[in-house]
Amino acid sequence: MRAWSLPLLIGVATVLVAGAFSWVPSLWWDEAATISSADRSVEGMLRVHTRIDAVHGLHNLLLHYWFSLVGVDEFTARLPGVLALGVGAAAVTATGQVLAGRRVGIAAGVLFALSPRVTWAATEARSYAFAAALVAVLSLLVALGCTTGRRRWWALYALVLPITTVMFVYSATVVVAHAVTVLVRGRGRGAFLLSAGVGAALSTPFVLLAYSQAEQVAWIPPLDSTIVRTIVLDQWFPQAPWTAVLFAALTVAGVIVAVRRGVEPGERTLLWLAVPGFAVPMVLLLGYSLLEDNMYLERYLSFTVPAMVLLVGWAAARVATRWWSMLIVLTAVAVSVAPAYVQQRQPFGKPGGMDYSVIADRLVERSEPGDCVAFEPRVSWAPTSLRAVVDARPDAVEGLDDVGLGDDAVDRVNLWSTDAPPSELARRAAARCEVLWVIADGERETGFRVWHPNNVWWRFDPHRFTETDTYRELGAVGFRITDREPINRSQLIRLEPAQTQ
Repeated sequence: MRAWSLPLLIGVATVLVAGAFSWVPSLWWDEAATISSADRSVEGMLRVHTRIDAVHGLHNLLLHYWFSLVGVDEFTARLPGVLALGVGAAAVTATGQVLAGRRVGIAAGVLFALSPRVTWAATEARSYAFAAALVAVLSLLVALGCTTGRRRWWALYALVLPITTVMFVYSATVVVAHAVTVLVRGRGRGAFLLSAGVGAALSTPFVLLAYSQAEQVAWIPPLDSTIVRTIVLDQWFPQAPWTAVLFAALTVAGVIVAVRRGVEPGERTLLWLAVPGFAVPMVLLLGYSLLEDNMYLERYLSFTVPAMVLLVGWAAARVATRWWSMLIVLTAVAVSVAPAYVQQRQPFGKPGGMDYSVIADRLVERSEPGDCVAFEPRVSWAPTSLRAVVDARPDAVEGLDDVGLGDDAVDRVNLWSTDAPPSELARRAAARCEVLWVIADGERETGFRVWHPNNVWWRFDPHRFTETDTYRELGAVGFRITDREPINRSQLIRLEPAQTQ
């Protein structure tokens, strides 16, 4: 088997595992932001991302061209990230293989594919999967540079580093981790410092732009006692506590075996690549968050998964010295991950049980061309109106008259459009609508809260549509509810003028 065959095989397997049923969960608010950006002209994207959300600009630009070829839906929005994870798995496998042999490469690659944070990233149309893949490639280049001393690997590092930084700015912290690796273990220290310096210089303008937009994350609450649980579980093992336990046990067992039997030089390089690879970015981000404003969220360190699985893969190979024992270990990991994998792929598996995709599907199925549509402007559980549904699924309102639109997002140089005031909505509806569909918050007699790993409570307040300003204004011009369909958190309401009923 050629050296590249094994990484290719595990990369393809990762695409299949990560991609399976990734289209099932409803799109949610973060993904609506992605699609809102990508589904506009390049000029419009540049205007908005030089003002806000530059950290996702490159990813959204790639999706812009992708959507122009394949259209927008749950599958197409998430497929590029799935493919990126395949590249990441291949790079992790190759890194383990180069430094410590085939069994370590296989273990690390398979653990990457099974990692709950990776299987989550496959269902998320954001830049996290790309960042993890690019950091995995950077780590492979470091491994090749350290073991061969050839300058071409460092030249590639200088090229990939700014791409990685622009894809997700926090991933730039990995260059500090790689500096530790090379200074302790590697050959060609001067070549690395030169390539890292060139890459950092090319990245600097973007880093300054992203820093100027730091108010974008001002909503993140300060660090508190929940940070311990977040780091231990949510950062790498969302909804999979037993996987965290298993990974920890494997690591401890592997270290014990290594202390007793010794460590080869290539393994030492792997350890100096893996441990700083996840520890340094985490320390830098948490340190800044403690000293300045909090910029830490558990998903922001998704790009450290490649380093983490290199460590655990190495440990697994030290413990499971035969193929049958390795198969048992990897099977146990797969079993521990299965509940989280299934939960991530439920229709309402996104935070708060958001139901954008389902309600968009029902609107498409039930409406007729020429019908009117509007969105309830305020809900307790989201920072924007339910108009985010159409940002996530623009096809849902094709052929409909959007009588509730206020200011368009492109004109506002923003990710989100606004809604017309209820009085203006009612005036337009009275003049233009025989059938009006309103996407509104769900009916709730009592409120409740949902905990989100962002360290915030999402409030779902009591709600009755008939008690809202939207309904009162529509009722005043003669509209009455003729049908309503509850979904999960939202509802689809049909209204008609009284004289047509």
